Amino acid sequence: MWYTVKNIDFVCYEPEMLCGILKREWMENKHNYHFLGVPIDISSSYRSGARHGPDNFRRILRSENFECITETGVSLKDYYKIKDWGNIGVISTNLRESLRLISDGVLDLILSKVPFLIFGGDHSLTIGIGHAYKEADLPVYLIYLDAHLDLYNEMMETNLSHACTLRRFSEISNFQGAIVLGYRDFTHEQLAYAKNNNIKVVSTNELIHQSDLFNFGIEIAQNLRNKNIRIHVSVDLDILDPSFAPGVGNPVAGGISTRELMRLLTGIFQGINTQIISWDIVEYNPLYDPVEITAFTAVKLLLESLGAQIQQ
Repeated sequence: MWYTVKNIDFVCYEPEMLCGILKREWMENKHNYHFLGVPIDISSSYRSGARHGPDNFRRILRSENFECITETGVSLKDYYKIKDWGNIGVISTNLRESLRLISDGVLDLILSKVPFLIFGGDHSLTIGIGHAYKEADLPVYLIYLDAHLDLYNEMMETNLSHACTLRRFSEISNFQGAIVLGYRDFTHEQLAYAKNNNIKVVSTNELIHQSDLFNFGIEIAQNLRNKNIRIHVSVDLDILDPSFAPGVGNPVAGGISTRELMRLLTGIFQGINTQIISWDIVEYNPLYDPVEITAFTAVKLLLESLGAQIQQ
C-alpha cells in the first residue's frame, strides 16, 4: 500500500547513510523502518541549538567511522532498510502549530505499522507524538529516559515547553502511564504529580545501584507486554553525564555512562520487540558538541538499539 508523511519540508537526498541501509530511495514495499527528523528548539529553556540536531546527525551517519555490526555480532545490513523521510517543517515562531505539524506527520508513521525513530530537536516534540497516538486511537505507555522529570505545568510563559513534555503527555486521553528513568533534577511538586498520575520514577542513583541494567530494562518492558498498549520510548541524551554527552540543551552532572545507557536501552528494546516499536532521541545540540562526542554516542546507541529490536 502506498503512503506518505505529511508536512515534510526537507528530504534527504544523500545516496546512502548508515552503511547503506538508511536512504531516501527505499519504496514503500522495500523498507522496513522509518527515520524522521524534527528540527525544533523553540521551547529550549537554556541552550538552544537542538534544531540543528537532525541534519548534523545525518552528516555523522555518512562517516566511515563505524561498522553496522552490533557488539553481539548482529549485522544490521542483513535486517534493515531504513527510509529517511527528511524533516518535518516546523514554524520557528509558533510552537503550538509546530506540534500540530509534528503530530500529523507522526500519525502517518503510526498508521503505516512500520517501526520508526524520530530524531530531534528538543523534547517538546514528544508532545506531538503523544497527540499522534491519540489521533490513531491507540493507548500508549511512555518509557522516558531523562535527567529531568519534565512535569512543570508552565515554563517561560508557555505550557508547551520541553520542561512540560511529560505533563502534557500525561493529560492526553489515551495515556496509559509512564516510567521515568535516570532523573536527578526535580522539584517535590513534580514528584507529587508523578505519584498521583500513574508515573513511576527511578532516579539516577537508583539506576546505578541496579545489579544488571540490561535485565532491568527487559523487566520494565516485559511487565507491559500483555497490557494491549503501544509503548513509546523517549531518550533525552541529557540522561548521560555531561562527560559522555556535552552536546545537550540542559546538561546535569552526575549522570550515567554511555555503557550503562546502552545496557538499559538494549534491554528495554529486547523486552518489547514483539510489537511495532516507536522511539525518539532528543536534545542533541551540535553547537555544544565541538569534538562530536555526543553525536558518536547517539550513533552507538542507535546501532545497538536497532540490533536489540530484531525479533529472533
